[in-house]
Amino acid sequence: MKKAGPDTVSSAYSHMAPLWDKISSVLGGTETMRASGTMYLPQHDRESNAAYDERLNRTILINTTEQTLNGWVGRPFSKPMQVNANIPDELAMLLEDVDRQGNDLDVFCRNWFRDGLAKGFSHVLVDFPALQGDGPRTLADDRAAGLRPYFVHLPPENVISAHAEMVNGVETLTHVRVHEQEVVRDGFEEMVVDRIRVYEPGLVEVYEKRGTKGREEWVVVESYNYDLPYIPIVTFYAQRDGFMVSKPPLLDLVNMNIAHWQSQSDQTAVLTVARFPMLASSGMMDDDEVVVGPNQWLATRDPQGRVYYVEHSGKAINSGRMDLLDLEEKMAKYGAEFLTKKPGRQTATARALDSAEAISPLQDMTHRFVDSVNLAMQYASDWLGIESGGTVDLHTDFGLSGSDAGALTALTEARRSRDISRETYLRELQRYNVLDRSFDIDVDGESLRDEQSYAGLSTQILVEEDDDEGV
Repeated sequence: MKKAGPDTVSSAYSHMAPLWDKISSVLGGTETMRASGTMYLPQHDRESNAAYDERLNRTILINTTEQTLNGWVGRPFSKPMQVNANIPDELAMLLEDVDRQGNDLDVFCRNWFRDGLAKGFSHVLVDFPALQGDGPRTLADDRAAGLRPYFVHLPPENVISAHAEMVNGVETLTHVRVHEQEVVRDGFEEMVVDRIRVYEPGLVEVYEKRGTKGREEWVVVESYNYDLPYIPIVTFYAQRDGFMVSKPPLLDLVNMNIAHWQSQSDQTAVLTVARFPMLASSGMMDDDEVVVGPNQWLATRDPQGRVYYVEHSGKAINSGRMDLLDLEEKMAKYGAEFLTKKPGRQTATARALDSAEAISPLQDMTHRFVDSVNLAMQYASDWLGIESGGTVDLHTDFGLSGSDAGALTALTEARRSRDISRETYLRELQRYNVLDRSFDIDVDGESLRDEQSYAGLSTQILVEEDDDEGV
């Protein structure tokens, strides 16, 4: 059994990591899914490796998961984040470059929100430059030196372990371990340095692996104190099932997208078979010469013999096509469901707790996120010695009412029965804010035609169901 060290992951991390891997693979697109091989596209019994590789490399991912995620994120961020007047001037000055990488608060928060929706939760560290030298320092010293707090996005995959205790009725972090990597130049080459940064209230320790291969061990290479009595890490939960545990909102959609990936792979394979009829014969002898091509004769010494082509009936093709369409409709409805207002659903904010107004799941997540941003602003103000960090707000008036949901269902049924065109259907989805205003129907149509052409999904090549006789 491996000895526990700073790189030992928590039980919650072990539970969540496989879900994050699956979600990241789908969000990574076609190339990432192909690189995953048999993990998401099983190899059929007796299918040769060469045949499997050919099938895998012809399969295209219709990334509904990414489209849905972008649509969700686009709702609250369709308008700039509102920085309220109660934010102190000292803190407001930092928001144009909130992460010291040139990103303003709006851009930074959009990425944080997107990661939280995708993975179930995501973190931000409100950090401050490590102080150098001995002796006490004052806030005036820090300001004179240009030192100021900044935000660091911590994807959940990087926070390998976290522990908390209830302090005065509040869940309070007591120990957090963050895995980080740095690419450093070594002459004309590059090397990746792995570090584990351990946070405890008022203390940070940095570990690196040292020693020869096979005898490496983690050693402390840096240690410093900081003035805050708590760990300044904020976790935004899109959906919380426990401490550092969540069911990501995208998980069910990801599973449907993987099923679509597999079904489309089979559809491409059966179309390949259907396109090429197989030459068959009856009554031919083993020593009969067979030459297939133009200006050639095929003959057999058996008077009852014949030569003919065997073609696919087309029934499996149509069944596969309907399976793909059903999955696509389910995925579209899944994305819209998170925009539909639910009676009785309430946010974690005090304002919503006092209100019976129905809100959508995405609105609820947006309110949670605003709470997280405001907490991060408070942590930044604590670094600066300011009493309050003020507040920000996001646009939340984007939920669908019950009547809207009914209209969307009717639209979906009309499209399914081909009573309306695809273009009309998409324009209506755009009108109901299911699709972002920036969604370009013409460009998407061209992309879809390219994908269908490449994967062999064009309906023009469907074989007639009754075309099952030889030629």
